[in-house]
Amino acid sequence: MMLRTMILVFLVSGSALLYSFMETDKKLHYDVIRNGKVIGYLDALRKNNGEKVEYIMESNVKVSVIMDFALYSKVMGSFDKGMLTSGSIVRRVNGKDKANSKITWLNDRYLIQDKSESIELKEKITYTSACLMHEEPVNMQRIFSENFKRFIPIKAIKPHQYELQLPDGNRNFYTYANGVCVSAEVNTTLTTAYFRLKN
Repeated sequence: MMLRTMILVFLVSGSALLYSFMETDKKLHYDVIRNGKVIGYLDALRKNNGEKVEYIMESNVKVSVIMDFALYSKVMGSFDKGMLTSGSIVRRVNGKDKANSKITWLNDRYLIQDKSESIELKEKITYTSACLMHEEPVNMQRIFSENFKRFIPIKAIKPHQYELQLPDGNRNFYTYANGVCVSAEVNTTLTTAYFRLKN
């Protein structure tokens, strides 16, 4: 009887241990701060399924700069064996779309589509802005931006600190610890905001 109980406990605990190793999804939660006050949040999720990895980054922010602005964005990227196979971005200001595009790998090229244009890109993409919170861009000189639909420069300015140079003239700054982004300074035409990792 005791042996059966020990075997049962071993099987249960072993299954739980196996499940914990298989549970590879990781969610990061950030406060968005402006002028010392929390004005919203950003959630960054990474889902691992063998050689397939999906990144989802979603944020909600409310800013008052002369007028009130409600900013929403969602960026997604799916990778297979390290290469982007599909992605998308939705960005809204006060409920109106400012960006809404999709990117899809088709045989030998990417097709990037939104309401106004369709772009083809033959160069393979291995890192996008959707990856920024979960993966430190070590030794990278550029990454693909879903928002700008192009590769943009990134450079290390200090150990584990990076500057992302945007086509609109703004620059964002990211700081990492143990491979994960712990803080960021994000500059837009409306304001400057700071992201702080909570968990």
